[in-house]
Amino acid sequence: MGTYEEILETFKEKIKTVSVVEIADIPKIDLYMDQVTTFMDQALAPYKRSSDGKVLTKTMINNYTKAKVLPPPVKKKYGRTHIMLLIMIFHLKSVLSIKDIATLFQPIFALPTKEDAEKQTEKIYAGFIYLQKATLTYMQASAEGIIDDTLFQQKIMANYDEEMKKIMLILLLAIRANAEKHLAEKVLDLYFY
Repeated sequence: MGTYEEILETFKEKIKTVSVVEIADIPKIDLYMDQVTTFMDQALAPYKRSSDGKVLTKTMINNYTKAKVLPPPVKKKYGRTHIMLLIMIFHLKSVLSIKDIATLFQPIFALPTKEDAEKQTEKIYAGFIYLQKATLTYMQASAEGIIDDTLFQQKIMANYDEEMKKIMLILLLAIRANAEKHLAEKVLDLYFY
């Protein structure tokens, strides 16, 4: 299992291995459903919790289409816009409800033409990639800060044995994630509802 310090070092190293799916990495040809799920499993493999886990299933993709979070495929094929939206959905679904994601993407679908929607999706996705990279940099610095934060180490972690330090680290990360989730929901409610 490792010591608290080893876990933090592993965390720092894991962050370095996480990559983003660049626009250039997305196939330029339309894909059938099986090809989409295969691409997503390969492209988002670093985000899987276990090696046998699935990133997205056919059922999930069909449900996103029914919920109007994803436009329907054209002749059973999914284009680059679909893939970009699916990647964003993958990252957002653990934080926002499907209804919230649909609301967030609604301005894209309200555009007058398919070409406008594709351009807007690509523009949003480019910003999404930038934000992912900035977040990974922030997480790396945060992991460094947890290790180097003398006050945190002396005031909080010094009071716990090795096992409890691991629990406290998980609590710290979960509290941060929950606080940011609630902030995202508040902003969404303020500007979209």
